[in-house]
Amino acid sequence: MRKIGRVCIWIIVLTAILSLSACGRQERQRGIDGYVYEAELVTDIEDWACNFKVSGGWLYYTGYGDVLYRIPVGEDGVIQGRKAEKVPGGEEIQDYTLDAEGNIYCYKAPVHWLESGYAQLQGGTLARYREDGSLDFQISLDGWSGAYASLRSVPGFLAVGSPDQVFLLSGDTVLAIDGTGKIISQINISANRPEDGSFGTEKLLEGGDGKVYYLAEHTGQQTIYELVWTGDSFRPQAVSGEGWEGKESRAGNFFGSPDGILYSGLDGILQRYNSGKGKWQEVLNWSDSNLWQDTQEVAWFSEDRILVYFISQTEGKVGNEFYLLHRRRIEELPEKEELVLVCQGFCSDSLEDGVVGFNRTSEQYHITIQVYEGEDAFTRLDTSLVSNDPPDLLDLSGLDVAKYGGKQALEDLSPYLEGSSLLRREDFLEGILEGYTVDGRLVGIPSSFVCHTLLGDASEVGNRAGWKMEDMFRLTEEYPGRKLNGRSFYRNLDMICGDYIMNHFIDREKGECDFDSEEFCSLIVWLAEHSGSGTDYYDYEEVENPLIVWDDVSGILDFIMDISRSGKELTVIGYPSIDGAPLHHAWTYNAAGIPSKSRNKEGAWQFIEYFLSQRTWAASGYMPARRDVLEEMLEDAVTPVYRMVDGEIWLDGEGNPEKAAKWVAGRRGEGMVKYDCATREEADALLDMIAHTDFSPEGGLKSEVISIIMEETAGYFSGDKSVEEATKIIQNRVSVMVQENW
Repeated sequence: MRKIGRVCIWIIVLTAILSLSACGRQERQRGIDGYVYEAELVTDIEDWACNFKVSGGWLYYTGYGDVLYRIPVGEDGVIQGRKAEKVPGGEEIQDYTLDAEGNIYCYKAPVHWLESGYAQLQGGTLARYREDGSLDFQISLDGWSGAYASLRSVPGFLAVGSPDQVFLLSGDTVLAIDGTGKIISQINISANRPEDGSFGTEKLLEGGDGKVYYLAEHTGQQTIYELVWTGDSFRPQAVSGEGWEGKESRAGNFFGSPDGILYSGLDGILQRYNSGKGKWQEVLNWSDSNLWQDTQEVAWFSEDRILVYFISQTEGKVGNEFYLLHRRRIEELPEKEELVLVCQGFCSDSLEDGVVGFNRTSEQYHITIQVYEGEDAFTRLDTSLVSNDPPDLLDLSGLDVAKYGGKQALEDLSPYLEGSSLLRREDFLEGILEGYTVDGRLVGIPSSFVCHTLLGDASEVGNRAGWKMEDMFRLTEEYPGRKLNGRSFYRNLDMICGDYIMNHFIDREKGECDFDSEEFCSLIVWLAEHSGSGTDYYDYEEVENPLIVWDDVSGILDFIMDISRSGKELTVIGYPSIDGAPLHHAWTYNAAGIPSKSRNKEGAWQFIEYFLSQRTWAASGYMPARRDVLEEMLEDAVTPVYRMVDGEIWLDGEGNPEKAAKWVAGRRGEGMVKYDCATREEADALLDMIAHTDFSPEGGLKSEVISIIMEETAGYFSGDKSVEEATKIIQNRVSVMVQENW
C-alpha cells in the first residue's frame, strides 16, 4: 500500500541540528575529492556510432550495419580526426570485445524473429582476431541459442577475463572459453533470469583486475554477479559492496570498464566498483559536468579521460551527442557561486534540462543536483532544511507541500514574481498559483500538469459535468452488481472519496471528526463492494462494464482520443464535490521552491525564472502551466493541416483545400488512427476542464487522514477486525491529528 503522507517529527529534526558543526558554513565546492570532469563536445564520431571500447591507441565502435570500426586516439584521449577504418572480420557482428593484448573477439549469429516479438540468436560463431586482422581461432556455436526482448546497441554478449579467457552469454548459459577456443566452463544462470523466461536486460560486464560480471534483472531489481572460479568451474556470486546501501538499481545503468564496473543511477552520480576494497566509490556528479544523468554509454579511457554519449532532442529532431570528459582540479575552473537543488528519488528530464541549460549560460552561478534516495530520504531532507547548510532549491515533486509551506520552510515567491522582468503573474493559470499558495504564500510554480478525471456513460450519469457523492451512491443503486471500476479500494478511497471524507466527516472549525459513525462504516463497506479486489494501492483488475472510467488528459489529443471522438457518448463528470460543481484534479510537475534558509535566494530565483521562461519543457507531453504557452498550443491544435504537393496546397475535386491528418496516434493494443485538427468546441471544452481543476499538490492533513484509514482498514479486509473496530481506531487516531491541526 502506498504511503500517502509522512509525519515530520520536527523535534527530532531540531535535535539533529545540535549535532551539526558549529563552526559556520562550509564553503561549497563542485566535484568529488577536489576534481571535476569538464565536458568537451566531440564532433569526430559518426552520429550512429555506439558500443565504444579503447585499446592500443584505438577507439573501437560499432557502426551502421553492425560493422566494427576503429579510429586512432592520442595518449590524452583526443580523437585524431582521421576517417575511421573497418576492422577485418568485424562485419555483421552481434557484439565484440578486446583483451589487453589488442586481440579482437567477434560474436556473429543469425537473428530469428519469434511470434512473441523476441529476437532469437541461434548458432553462429565466435572468432578471435589479432590487432592486424589475422584470424587466431574461430569456434562454432551450433546448439547454443537464446531469445531476447531486444537487441541493444550495447548488448553485452561478450566480456574478457584473465588469464586469456573470454565469456559469451547465450540464453540461460554463460560459456567460458580459453585462449585456444576451448569451452572450459558452462555457467547456468537460469535462476537469475526473469520469471517469464525471457531475456533482454542481461549482459556481461568487464571489471577491474580481469574480473567478469553478469548483470541480471529479477523482480524489478538489477543485480550484479561476479563469475568466480570455484574448483573446476565458474559460479555467479552476488556483489553488493560498501557504498551500495540505499541505492535504487531499478532504473540505473551499469557499464564495464578496465578499472571496475561503473554505475550511473537516479541520484545523478557515476560510481565505480573497487573489487579490491569491496566498495563503490563516487567518480563524478553529472550536473557538475553540465551533463545529464541518463547517459547511454560510458567508455573509460583512464582516470583522466572518459567518453560518454547521450541521445539528444533538439527542435523535435533526435540525434546523438558525444562528450570527452577531462578530469580537472576544481581550482582550474572558472569560479562560480555554487547552488544545490535537492530532489527526492529522482530528477525529471525537464528539470534536469533546465539545470544543464542554466549552468551552461550563467556566468555567476552553478547548480548541482543532489538526489535523496532510500528510506531515510525524507529525514535527510527535513534535517537539511533546518541545518546550517540548507539547499538553495527544492524540487517539490512528491513532497508534502502543505506541510513545508505551513511550517514556512519555503520562501514566498510572490515578491520575486512581481519584480521579474521575464515573468508575470498573469502568464500562469490562476488555478496553478492558487494550488501552490499555502497560508497566503506562493511556495512553488510548476511548469506543467496533467488533468485526471472521471468519465461516465452519458445515458447513465447524464450529460452535465459535476456531481455529489450522493449521486454516485444512487448510481450504484440504479445499476446493482456493477462496480465503479477495477481499481483497488485503497486507490478509490484516496482519489474518489478523499475530498468527501475531509468535508463530510471532519469539522475543522470545531476540531472534531466522526469516523466511528454508522455512516462512515457504510461508506467503507459500499466502496469495498464497488471497487476491484486488489489489495495494494496500484492493483487493477478488468471488470465488466464499469460505471465510471478514470482518465488522464495530458493535452488536446488525449481529450480528442478518449472523450470527444472516442465513438461513445461520454460525460466528463469529474470527481464528486461537496456542492456538486465540476471538479477535476491535476498532477503537477517540476515545481521548484526556495527553502526559507537558502543562502542564495536571488540565485535560486534566477534559475526558476530561467526555467519557466524557456519553452523546452513544453515538449514534455504534458500541458504547460504558462497560460500564454497553453493558448499557443491550442491555437496550433485548431489550425488545419493541408495536403501539400510540390510545395502547394492540394485542391480537391471541388477546388477546396484538402485537409491532411493533424495527428496519427493510437493506444497500446489498438491500431493507429488519423485525427483532423481540433475544433474550437473541443479546445474550449478542455479549457473548461482546466478551469474546474484543483491543482493543489498531495500532502497536508488530507494525506495523513487517508493514510490512517488505509492502514486501519487493512485489518478489516484481512478479517482480523470488524469494520466497527477498525473505524473506532481511525476515530481515535484522526481525532488526535485534527485537534493538533485545529
